[in-house]
Amino acid sequence: MEKTKIKDILDYKFYSNLEISYDNKYLAFKSSKANLKENKYDSFLNLYDIEKKASYKVSDNNNINLFFFDRENILIFKEKSDDKYDYFYKKDMTLNVSQPCFKINKNVSFIKVLKDGRFLIKASDKLSKEEREEEKENSFYKEITKVPFYYNGLGYDNDKIESLYFYDKDKDELKEIRKFDNSKLQSFAINDNLDKIAVTVLKSYNGVGNLKEDLILIDFKKNIEKIIIRDKFSYYDIFFDNDRIVFVGSDHKKGGINEDCFIYETNFQGNYIKISPDDFDKSFGNSIGTDARFGSGRSFYFKNSTLYFLVTEKEESKLYSFDKEKNLKLLKDGCVEEFVVGDNKIYYFAMDDKRLSHLKDLNNDEILIDNKVKSAIGKIEEFYFESNGDKIRGFVLLPTDFDKNKIYPTLLSIHGGPKTEFSNIFHHEHQVFSNDGYIVIYTNPHGSSGNGVAYSDIRGKYGSIDYEDLMKFTNEAIKRYPQIDINNLGVYGGSYGGFMTNWIVSHTDRFKAANSQRSISNWTSFYGVSDIGYYFAPDQTGANPWDNLNKMWEQSPIKHAKNVKTPTMFIHSDEDYRCPLEQGLQMYTRIKENGVDSKMYIFHGENHELSRSGKPKARIKRLEAIKEWFDTYLK
Repeated sequence: MEKTKIKDILDYKFYSNLEISYDNKYLAFKSSKANLKENKYDSFLNLYDIEKKASYKVSDNNNINLFFFDRENILIFKEKSDDKYDYFYKKDMTLNVSQPCFKINKNVSFIKVLKDGRFLIKASDKLSKEEREEEKENSFYKEITKVPFYYNGLGYDNDKIESLYFYDKDKDELKEIRKFDNSKLQSFAINDNLDKIAVTVLKSYNGVGNLKEDLILIDFKKNIEKIIIRDKFSYYDIFFDNDRIVFVGSDHKKGGINEDCFIYETNFQGNYIKISPDDFDKSFGNSIGTDARFGSGRSFYFKNSTLYFLVTEKEESKLYSFDKEKNLKLLKDGCVEEFVVGDNKIYYFAMDDKRLSHLKDLNNDEILIDNKVKSAIGKIEEFYFESNGDKIRGFVLLPTDFDKNKIYPTLLSIHGGPKTEFSNIFHHEHQVFSNDGYIVIYTNPHGSSGNGVAYSDIRGKYGSIDYEDLMKFTNEAIKRYPQIDINNLGVYGGSYGGFMTNWIVSHTDRFKAANSQRSISNWTSFYGVSDIGYYFAPDQTGANPWDNLNKMWEQSPIKHAKNVKTPTMFIHSDEDYRCPLEQGLQMYTRIKENGVDSKMYIFHGENHELSRSGKPKARIKRLEAIKEWFDTYLK
């Protein structure tokens, strides 16, 4: 079997966006694959015939979405149709030629098929020809009046105003429900009778975005709109269940902005209660890190008064259900990526140590569409160690041709977040290094997800408790694995992992080389330049630049950068608005002034997601650069 190579990412198929038809006969999903020649990803729509156990490609077009229209047809929506209309096409389940279904003179960002030929649509206005010309003419400058003024992956805020609409296909009538001109629509739900809509709305105060949202009820029969719950929660998702609204949210009181959520219900008067158990302290959604997924999918599904949802728990992404009688049930462990709930069955995409996202039937755990990695895979071993009062799981990825009588250069890999985590699922770059003769070690220090609010809450402790965890883990790995070459250790990571890499090299010389990616180096400047900085920095450091400057400065790696003696390479993207470029430049400049060998790669047009969904050429160059840097110093 061939070794895992950097360019293997060009051969991987990524499955996402799973849906199920009304009659439970078909599944639909996206299949994406890197296109090196055009330096992009091709995404295709697929149908899976459940009875025949066969998959069919629906469309060869990119930038399209599929919806189950009725029992005989699917609805295909091509994004960015043209300057005047967004077009929707109908194709029957036999996959005959598509036919025009309807068109809407809006930029549609979401559409939900209702009943009686109606649709719920979220959209913004199309620009007129004159507005497009004016936009092009003035493209040489940006005017900003809000905070945040840009968003990672989206760019500068264009003040686009979105509205909710009902569209009646038979009448070709588009009726506006509500315009969100002074706020941002976050999530919404419609009841079965189609006479009420609930929305969560994020407001701004004096041009500064708030973190908590209003829950608003729009009642069409009574022709009223009222705020049910004002400014108390950040909502993950909301659902109607007859005369109540079920929602998943966080009030930030126990663990700050990184606090885990709970499940609540409220009546239409705003009398809410928490309904999930107090001890169900889990991180909602799948926060297991990997560079071997592409696309998105649901973490929540509400059906028959039951909420189905994903949580990250103890290095696994698990599927649970929670019904109206408050029965909590674990349905599936492992690493569930996303799922759909049919009348009698649940289908889901999963990942494991040998497979990328693959389709499974939960009832019998049968693999319906496999997606096995074809190259050699290094063995992942695990052990537990004690640190800061907790038992922590550590992972050791051994080279594919591991010989217990040899010693190997070793890389400490640190995940981002900090509220994400590593597990034993397939991680492409880890396998690249394993196949190249490195031992790769990684763990989930305090601050990571999956172990409850108290574990993930490291506000004001960055660089202390987490640093201790990582050093104890490294010591324990060396003790357990004499094959680790203690004279050839490297450390690397991105985002929070970049922060910790910056912190580590400024506090110890034990690593012979380092690679810091999309990092934070200076909390005091991060505050005003990141799309999340104005709230994330004060929340996580317990300080701000005006009232507690020294406290924020002490927690900044740049303050200690004069101590760095470790050769360090930096990787950053010039459109990273989460951890902006200047954060990497500050560390790079100071280390250069120390007379220490350092290098920096700046990727043009890429953002914070470079390692996960960056353009294929950039992802390949990034890994080549990291490998070359470590090979130079550790081999």
